[in-house]
Amino acid sequence: MTSRERLAPLLLGALAGSLVAGRLGSAAGCLLLAGTCASLAGARWPRASALRLVGIGMAVAVVLNTLLVSGRPLGAVPHASVEGLRWGALLALRLAGAAVAVHGLAAAWPGERAADELSRLLAPLERVRVPVREARAVLGLALRFVPLLAGEGARIARIQGLRAGRPPRGWRERFTRRRAVVIPVMVNALERAERVSLALEARHHRLRAVALPVAGAGGAGGWVWGIAGLAVAVTSLVWRG
Repeated sequence: MTSRERLAPLLLGALAGSLVAGRLGSAAGCLLLAGTCASLAGARWPRASALRLVGIGMAVAVVLNTLLVSGRPLGAVPHASVEGLRWGALLALRLAGAAVAVHGLAAAWPGERAADELSRLLAPLERVRVPVREARAVLGLALRFVPLLAGEGARIARIQGLRAGRPPRGWRERFTRRRAVVIPVMVNALERAERVSLALEARHHRLRAVALPVAGAGGAGGWVWGIAGLAVAVTSLVWRG
């Protein structure tokens, strides 16, 4: 187990801790832990589109909670409350922590490694008829073909821009341009899925068995990192009260 892979349990713990955090301190701690582990795992700086998406989600969480949650008035702002601002900030930190943890996991478990590791951790659920192998196959195919669909979408967007002859003006033209891109991409995705299914059927593809976790496979250090990640998630859950 490499040093990058050892950080994966901590990132999973930070992800789970961010999702269940009930206090600003625990949410901020999970965000800090996720950012540190992602940096150590070699994760690159996120793209501007990803930062913009997470930032918009955080802003919407703060604004809606501030305006919709009842409580003590927040200065002269109409319909705003101190409690709503607190809950909005908490939700924003939870969203940021989860996003950073997922970004770090993509660096610690590149490619289909994430699907293999998660299926290995969830392998015991096969005994109670949880479709772990099916989920692993779907996730593996998604990780493999999403970059291809993204590239196809960018290509279609360039073609539509050339056909239009000029940049869009106003929100109506922007919406029309987006629709002209989304529909061909969806059709392309369905056609690609059909071709892949026919190819798998022609090759008599079968779901491979999920490897059960082997005691001592990751060494003593692997268990230590796993316990540390579990401790982070449990601490965040217990500290909700």
